[in-house]
Amino acid sequence: MKKTLLTVLCMGALYASASVVNNGTGETGVMMRQNTVSVKPVPTKNALSKDERAAISLITSMYNTKGFDNTAYLKRHCTKKLLKVLKAAYDYEYDPQPDAYAGWLFRSGAQDGPSDAHKVLRVVSLGNNWYQYTFLDMGIKCTNKVKVIKVGNKLMFDEIKQGKI
Repeated sequence: MKKTLLTVLCMGALYASASVVNNGTGETGVMMRQNTVSVKPVPTKNALSKDERAAISLITSMYNTKGFDNTAYLKRHCTKKLLKVLKAAYDYEYDPQPDAYAGWLFRSGAQDGPSDAHKVLRVVSLGNNWYQYTFLDMGIKCTNKVKVIKVGNKLMFDEIKQGKI
């Protein structure tokens, strides 16, 4: 009984939203009415702060200019905490050197790639000073996360989490 009642109600709703039309050849068809609804896009994120915009610029510049390959750049733009991590990673892979850091942690971790393409595609603020950057590394698309903090008046890289290829 309930099943029959449900079927009748559904058919009634379908009939109420449909129109029978005659196409002029003696045949009839059913035309469904479609309601159009306009929806304004609602921003899902507030505008970025001045520091967030500066951090995004720092990340983009570091990667696009290959600052991660430059010891002087790393010393100027990484906290002592991150330099310690980069130094330990380098010493684990190679013979210890006084001024050598594992700048490759800012990259994909791939040994080779299909092209020379090397650039940031997108940087997104994740909140709490964390940013996710999507980039091409030798043509391989990858995503890493990096923490950028303010030390005095200067933004500096504080942590890095290498993504998967």
